Amino acid sequence: MTIAGLLTLTLGAALTGCGGSSAGDDGADTVVIGLVCDTTGPGAGYATPACNATKATIDEVNADGGVDGKKIKVVQGNDESDPTKTPTVIQKMVSQGADALIMLTSSAGVLQAKSLIERTRIPVFMSVAANPLVTEPPSNTYLYQLGTPTSDWARVYCEAFDSLGAKKVAFLQDSSPSQVQFNQGLIDGLDCVDLEVVNGAIDATDLSPEVAKIEKSGADAVLVATQNANFDVLAQNTLHQQLPGVPRFTELLLSSLPSAWKQAQPGALEGLVGLAGTTDTNPKTVEVAKLFAETEGADFQVNNFWTQSYDAVQLLKQAIESAGSTDGTKVNDALQQITDYEAASGYPGFTLSFGKDKHLGADGICGLVLVTWGADNTVTGPWADYTPDCAA
Repeated sequence: MTIAGLLTLTLGAALTGCGGSSAGDDGADTVVIGLVCDTTGPGAGYATPACNATKATIDEVNADGGVDGKKIKVVQGNDESDPTKTPTVIQKMVSQGADALIMLTSSAGVLQAKSLIERTRIPVFMSVAANPLVTEPPSNTYLYQLGTPTSDWARVYCEAFDSLGAKKVAFLQDSSPSQVQFNQGLIDGLDCVDLEVVNGAIDATDLSPEVAKIEKSGADAVLVATQNANFDVLAQNTLHQQLPGVPRFTELLLSSLPSAWKQAQPGALEGLVGLAGTTDTNPKTVEVAKLFAETEGADFQVNNFWTQSYDAVQLLKQAIESAGSTDGTKVNDALQQITDYEAASGYPGFTLSFGKDKHLGADGICGLVLVTWGADNTVTGPWADYTPDCAA
């Protein structure tokens, strides 16, 4: 038998024998969590803080006695945001005895690995993903998301645009294939306005032509739709210069990256409105922020990457303890019994619930917070013009 054939046979045996087995872990006193952290590649901007938050929460759980008295052991992989590498990384962690997976990688990678994940028969959390296609059938039995889906983003943007009376909106996106695929669901949901889609290269150094096109369109507002901080900052600098006075919005990433704010030109972010996932009006958010500040330092600023990662670990802990087992099917069944979990993200009252046909945890749109920036290019707090309703 060739080496390649032997490897295939080994991985196949690992998958067919999985479903939460303890094979490969350190023994009966260990729960094994497979953690995919894209700490390199295009997804590093969000995956790195989410990975740190996940491991810090696991340390906290272990220090507090573990899961039903069992310590959590982490096996870690990195597919570098390359969807073609995701299946291999998953197979490796399953072969290492993972009882559950937390995926901090691109939605494209998980979409490509859905049939493989279905065969593993162990729960898989996408803590910070927002593409609702990930948890839609087929092959979604064991897949769960905590982040608010792009369909909810669209609802919030539409209500924000309506509050300004904006009828025509320019949608400036980076033209990388992964971003265009990600944005399609958001574009589909923005049928409340006349949308002008403008593409710019993700590695652009000058977006003046794209902004000139937006100016010519007569847009009432601009939404910069990218998960690339450099592109976002360049777009905001250019819009600030060429279209002063036109309301600007951005997606979820920029509010979570204070380091990127410093790259903007003085005053370029003033008045910008962006999606965020946390507010200090939520007592649980404040509680979780204090926990992380113990290790991250007094200057630590919490965001949804941290809070959603915290919730993912706590939900898995709750499900395993409720199941009384690490058997994948039993843990999965227990997860689907969790309702009205008080989330560490969003406004007070935002909850997460799961069920056989509900794999997107968000219960409503108030897991999203619209924030705005001041003249010093720092976030000043929630945007006053519109607040998502927890009852909506």
